[in-house]
Formats: sequence, structure tokens, C-alpha cells
Amino acid sequence: MRVKATGGGAYKYADVFKERLGVVLEKEDEMACLVSGCNFLLKAIHHEAFIYEAGTSTFIPTNEDSDLYPYLLVNIGSGVSMVKVSGDNDFERVSGSSIGGGTYWGLCRLLTQRTNFDEMLELSMQGDNSSIDMLVGDIYGGRDYASIGLSANTIASSFGKVVTQDKSLTDYNPADMCLALCRMVAYNIGQLAHMNAVRHGIKRIFFGGFFIRGHPYTMETISYAIRFWSKGEMAAMFLRHEGFLGAVGAFLTVHPMVGVGGGRRGDNARGRAEALARKVRARFVERFSMGAPLTGGAVVGPAIKDVSEKVSWVEKFVAAASSAAAGNAGPSTAVAASPRSRVAGGAGGGATAWSRPSDGGGPPAAMSVNRTFSLPDQAASSSLSFGRQRMSLHVGVLHYSPTLEPFPLLESSATYEPNTLDINSDEEEKRWWINILRDQIPVVVEKASASEGGGELPQRRAQAFARALGAHLDHLQSEPGCYGALGLAELFALREECLREFGFTDVYRLDKQHENMAALAVLPDLLRELDAETLSSRLLSLVEGVLAANIFDWGSQACVALYRDGTILDIYRTARLKLSKRPWAVDNFDAFAARILSDVEDQDGAMEQQHTAVEGVEGSPSMATVSVSGRRRPPYRRVMMFVDNSGADVVLGMLPFARELLRLGCEVVLVANELPAINDITAPELRALLNAAADVCPIIKEAREAAVKVERATGGHVPPYPGLHPVRRSSSNLQMLLQQQQLQEHQDRRHDDANHATATLSVSDGCSGAIRSRSSSSGGSSSSSSAPNRSEPTGPAELTASRQTTPPSADLPAEASPFCVVPEATAVPAGHEASDPGAVLPPSTTSVSTSTTGTQPAGSLTTAPSSGRSPSPSSAPAWHAVATNPQINRVCPKLYVVSNGQGSPCLDLRRVPDRLAEACVGVDLLVIEGMGRAIHTNFNAKFTCDVLKLAMIKTERLAQKLFNGTLYDCVCVFEPAEH
Repeated sequence: MRVKATGGGAYKYADVFKERLGVVLEKEDEMACLVSGCNFLLKAIHHEAFIYEAGTSTFIPTNEDSDLYPYLLVNIGSGVSMVKVSGDNDFERVSGSSIGGGTYWGLCRLLTQRTNFDEMLELSMQGDNSSIDMLVGDIYGGRDYASIGLSANTIASSFGKVVTQDKSLTDYNPADMCLALCRMVAYNIGQLAHMNAVRHGIKRIFFGGFFIRGHPYTMETISYAIRFWSKGEMAAMFLRHEGFLGAVGAFLTVHPMVGVGGGRRGDNARGRAEALARKVRARFVERFSMGAPLTGGAVVGPAIKDVSEKVSWVEKFVAAASSAAAGNAGPSTAVAASPRSRVAGGAGGGATAWSRPSDGGGPPAAMSVNRTFSLPDQAASSSLSFGRQRMSLHVGVLHYSPTLEPFPLLESSATYEPNTLDINSDEEEKRWWINILRDQIPVVVEKASASEGGGELPQRRAQAFARALGAHLDHLQSEPGCYGALGLAELFALREECLREFGFTDVYRLDKQHENMAALAVLPDLLRELDAETLSSRLLSLVEGVLAANIFDWGSQACVALYRDGTILDIYRTARLKLSKRPWAVDNFDAFAARILSDVEDQDGAMEQQHTAVEGVEGSPSMATVSVSGRRRPPYRRVMMFVDNSGADVVLGMLPFARELLRLGCEVVLVANELPAINDITAPELRALLNAAADVCPIIKEAREAAVKVERATGGHVPPYPGLHPVRRSSSNLQMLLQQQQLQEHQDRRHDDANHATATLSVSDGCSGAIRSRSSSSGGSSSSSSAPNRSEPTGPAELTASRQTTPPSADLPAEASPFCVVPEATAVPAGHEASDPGAVLPPSTTSVSTSTTGTQPAGSLTTAPSSGRSPSPSSAPAWHAVATNPQINRVCPKLYVVSNGQGSPCLDLRRVPDRLAEACVGVDLLVIEGMGRAIHTNFNAKFTCDVLKLAMIKTERLAQKLFNGTLYDCVCVFEPAEH
């Protein structure tokens, strides 16, 4: 076995690893791995960097290069290294110090006789450094030195007071000495970091290394030092995964992400590189194991993969905790740390979710930064009541999902934020939503147990789920930021992930089946009523139907009460009556209706004029501008509709709406969850539901059959709207992404060289017109005449056919040779989605090469292609040709179903499956329905096409906060595309 390793230990213990374990350590450069790991985490993790001041974590965006480079990385290990990072593979160690973590540890050991580093940090939080450090007030009789901005509690000399005291070492409190040393080291490092940042013109400083390790007081001290020396212009930033930078960098030597984003390129090249980098970042998803051992609300061991072991561990922990509370003892900690629990945690194998150990307690108390920027000396025990010795920032499992990318219809994927409310900056709001989730636990437990038959084992699993989720909600409330800056979308997703981890795949399965059957029974009558109305009246009825049906939501406490007090049809009719009173809380329906009706009326007028003008005239102009193949030109080419709940919501609301769009000639793509969440409908369930609806509606039947026929021909893909060409998706392999980008940059350089040559030629032309004229008249050829015949690079790879077939240039580096890990064009049966989005690179298709011979770099990804050669990254998938065949993908109403790749009641468009992205080609109207998808998330999102957002507000607090409204207010937002 070979293991990548960095640092001095890779050299010092290499022989020990090989002799005792048979493990060969492959050594990687420590500094290079540190920087590449830091760059990767800052870009791949949505909330990686944070400022820690006054006991509060404030997360800072670093996903764009403009938000990141250049920065100073201060790595505090035994000593200190300060590295200026200007881009990927562009770094320089600019300074360092021998006074670092080793200094603190060594002096603490000499002075206090302690040997454990964590124990020293704990002692520092109980100390009072004013008994050891000389303060400004000690020199000036307890007064400030106001004229130069120093307060009386500013440290004038570390350990300076010892000189004036007649005490021996044993007379000093070890905690006071630990605190004084912590401040001395941290303030010194902070000052050096600030001076180096100023020297190199850097505004961003990141701190990491063993010395920090999530310790709140250390971070607070460094933060204060940076604020003090910069006079408030800079802030110290820390990393959630600061202990893993070198390990991640070593991993990236095998799975490279180098060159994706960053670097010093022209504006156009940089823009393309950052767009490509955003696609890569979308494929990395951080998830947190909810079934790992918990103590004091913190994970203390690896995730337990076996469900029965999870249940057993939670039950034993609860019993031990109850016994501890009754006997005023502490067996819960003993149980958590027992060999039994550790073995159980390790036996699961696979992915793990770690957290730094914690002794429980409340959140850190705030420490205000003095406006005079003095360095405080207050004792930690008196002014800093840090209940936790360490922050226990959760380290999730980073999943690489090769089929994910940003939603292509977003106006700006760089600035897109799904969550409407910022619960991280509003503690009261966060507490309220956490309590909402906690209050819903009993209902979810009841549904979970019933969904599995209600026996003893399902009940035990449901109770264990409740305990685990409750513990994590407590942790989120007591320690904000422990999972990063979670929004409502991530908060709701935690509950669904926790359910799945305890073996509950669809807890509302029985309710969804019942509601679907009840709604389907009345669908024919509803369609007949709608068909009897005029188009303008029918449009209003359809939107009212969507809003009224959206009331059926098991995720809302108010709606749960309605379920218990009436039948589905009674609730639906009551909601329709209330909707007759307009305007709604947000009411743009008239604008939407005008958009539809004006297009239809214009076509009616044009058709009448053409019939009158050309009747009986042979060879008259075609009516193709008005209709296609005898059909009316649709008001929209393709409409993508994000559906919400099962039952009446989709059957009586969204399906009739989709049916009307089909009748108008539009293609419709219905988008549903990949995994169950509350009573939301999933894509497989929606396909089955459409089959049932097709039995009572010929329009749905014909459109669905047309879509399925095309999907079978394309291997399960939704092709572009007829007449448009597919957009090539970027490769799922990081190595191929790098190769694509290097090819793009090479072509950019060729293009720049050609432009430069043309410009030079133009200048020359101005000086030699007569010579050029004589040359032309004599039949000679010149450079200017041959220039247009040269093969010049044109647009982006996904738009230019000639570029798609261009092989990599021979002068590209050998490392850029194409590798294929996951095939882009895998035939999938119609109606089936891509493979598990959480799947890691499959071992059956990849291997890690350790050979150092030849031109291939050691540790690169390799594969054994079945065809005998690796496909070029510039070649288009085979189904593209089928998609552009007008005999297969003809113009007619079609009804597709696509998965959104998610399992949450909200909608996060930062990452969607490539199958959904493919279906966006030709979409000119989005319909987003439901409170979770259109209000909790995406209410402020902007898109490149028209968008209609429909939802009923089922939370009174949310209605008041957003619209100053009331419970069951409705929202109809229509936003035309700005172009």
C-alpha cells in the first residue's frame, strides 16, 4: 500500500511505516500541499473561511478569485511560516518566525509541568495574565496613556511584572502563566502577519495550523491583534478545516484540481476559467453524518454505518445520560469514550464525520473590541466565559458528485444565494426555525414509524432519529456556525439526511399514496370545468388552482392541523374561495396573463390577415411565422416547472397548468425531487402519476408519449428544443477539466497571437499602400490576402463545432493528456436518471498509478478504455446527433420529467444534475412552485428567462416578515427576462 504524506514525519517515520505496517510513504512537498489544499477548500467549500470576534463566527465568501487572491497564509505549527499566495501554483514563503506553537508548548511545559497541549489551552482560559504581564496601567498608576491611544489594560511587557515580584515559580498560578504565554505568542504572530501583509500589499490573512485547532480564545486573541495593528482595516480569518490543508493538498496530487480558476490571465480567459471553476465547485457537496456518536451535542467518533448499531448507541447514551442526571454523576462521558463505542464507530468503515472533542456547555460569551485598539488583559474566567474549550467545528464528509453543476439559467451563478432569509445574522430568527424543526419531531417520528409498519424496530429507529436530530439542533443553537453558515435550505436538508441515515427513506409514503388517489379521482371533473372557460378566465383559474393546492404541505404545522379537521377536497375548495379576493400579497398575475394573451391574440390577428390576403394564391408566403406544422406558435418554446407536494398540489394544481401550456403548443419539463422530503413528490413518483393522469386526459397522454419516445432515442436525455443544439457539458473528471482548460488557454494564446499579427499588419499597411497595390495588380499574394484562410479559433468550445473536433495541440504539456474516469455518454433507459450523485470515482473505472516512468506524472488518474483509446474531451456525446435529428426530436408538445438531484423541501440551484442542465436548452419560462422552493429559497433569485413564482404562505411569521401579511397569503411573482 502506498500513502501520500507531507511534512517532516513523512521522512522521519518512513522506515517505521514500511517495516511495521508495510506502508510506503510517498512524500509530497509540504508547502505546495499546504497551499493547494487551502486554495481548494476555500473554493470548494461554500462557507470555509470565517472571522471570529466577540465570540461570533462571521463567514466570508471566498469562492471567486476576486474574493481570494492575493492572500497571506499564516501556518502556525511548531514555528510559523507566512506564505503569500497569488493564485493556483503561485506562492512564495515571504517570512516566518521561530516563535510558534512549539514555543508555547515548550515554555508551558517548563513552567507548569503540564505535557498535554489541550490541557494547556484549557488552563489558559481559567487564568489572569495581569498577575504576570506588566500593563500600561502598572506604569502610569492605573491610568490610560490616552495621548497615544493606549488603555490602562494594554500589555506593556509580557511577563514584565515578574521582575518586580519576589516570588518563586511555585507561587504563580499555572493558568495565569498559560494565558500570559498564549497572549505573548499570539500577539507576536499577529503583529508579524500584519507587517508582512502591509509590506506585500495584501488585505486578506488566513491563519491555520496545530496551534489554533479551533480554540476560541486563541482565535479571539489573534483577531484582536490584527484589528489592533491594522487600526481596524484588516481582520484575521480562520478555516473550518484548517487541520487538513496538507492532507487535502496531498490528495490533490492524485486527483488534481490545479489550474481550475485562478492564475494571471486576461479578462475573457479569467471569466471562462472562473465559470469552469464554479462548475467544479458545484460537484463537491459537504454532508454531515447524523448517526455518529454524540456527547454534549458533539460528534466524538466516526460515523456508525450500521443502522442497528446507531440505534443501540443512541439508546445506551440516553440511558447513561438519564442515569447521570439522576445520580448527579457523569457516566455519559464514560460511555461515550468507552472502547465499546469506539469499536462500534470504527467498525462501520467508509466515510466518517469528525468533530473536535468538547466538554459541553454554553456558547462563548462576547468580548467587545476596545475602540482604542488596546490589547486586553482581563482574565478569561471573569470576562470570557467560554463554556467550550474548543469550538467543535464539524468536519463533514466532502462528496464529489460528477454529474452536478450550477443551474445554467441563473443570471449569475457567482452571486446566487438560494436562501431568502439570512438566519446566520439574526440569532432570534435562527432560534425560531430551529424550534420549528424541534416541534415537528414528534409528528415526523409518528410518520416514520408508521411508514415501516409500526413494529418495535421501526419505533426504536424513529426514537433514535429523534434523539440524534434533537442533539444536533441543540448543538446548532448553542454553538452557531459549527456546521458553517447554514441557511434554511441546509437546515431542512439536515432533517432529511438524518431520517435517511436511520433507515427511513420515505416517511410520508402512505400519506402521498392516499392523497394522490383522492386527487386523481376528481381530476376529470376539474379538467371539464376548466375547459368550459375562456382562455383569459382559465388562466386565472389555473393559477388560483396552483396556489390553492399548495396548501397541502405536511411540513407546515398550520397545514397539519387542517389535515386533521377536514378532507382534502374540503380544504381545496375553501382555499379556492379565499383566493377569489385579489390582490394577493404579491400579485403579478395580470402581467403574466397579458404576456400569454397578447401572443395568442397577435397570432390570431396575423392568421386572419394572411388568410384574407393570400387565399387562393398559389405560391403565397408560408405561415411558418405564425404556426409550425399546422400548429399555433406557442407563447413559450419550453417551460420548466419545479413541482412541490404530492396529492392535490401536483394533481389539481400543477398538472392542469402544465396541460394548458401543452395545449398552447409548449414543451413542458416537470422537475421533481430525486429523494423524498416530507410529502414532496419525487421524479419516479411523478412519472407513475403521469401515467395515471394520461388515462383521463388525451393531451397529457399524447405529450407524454412524444417525450418518452425521444428519451428512448437519446438514451434517457432530454434534448434541446427542436432546432437548437445541445450545449456540451464539461467533463466529470477533474483531470479532463484541467486538460480542457489548458486547451482553451492554448487556443486563447493562438488567438491573441493572430490578433497581434493582424494589428502589426494593419500598421504596415498604412506605410506601404503603394507596394501592396502594385503587388495585387501583378497577381502576387500578400499576407493580408492569406490571413482569412487561416484556421482561427472562434467561440467557446460548447458553441463551435470546429473547436469540438480539434485535438489537443502537440505543444501542450504531457500532463494535459486526456483521461477518462466517468464516461460522459452512458446509455440510460428512458425514464431513469443518472447514477447516484453522491458516488465517488468508481474503483472499477479508475486506478492510481505510482509509476514515475515515462511522461505520465506519478499519481495521475488512469483508466483502461474499453475501446482501446481515451475519448477526446472535445468530442461530442453520441446522443447529440440524435437530439438534433428533426425526425426524432420534432416540434410538438412534449411532457418530460427530470430529477433535480435533491432531497429537500427547498431548492438549491448552486448544483443540479447535468441531465437537468441539458434540459434547459430552449427554456424561456420557469415556473417555481411552493413555499420551500419559491419563498424560503429563490424568492430573490434572478434568471435569464421569464420566471413565474407561485406559493401559498403557510407560516404566519414568514408572511409578516416578507410581506407584512398573514397566514395563507398568496404570492404570484412574474419577472420577465430583462433582455
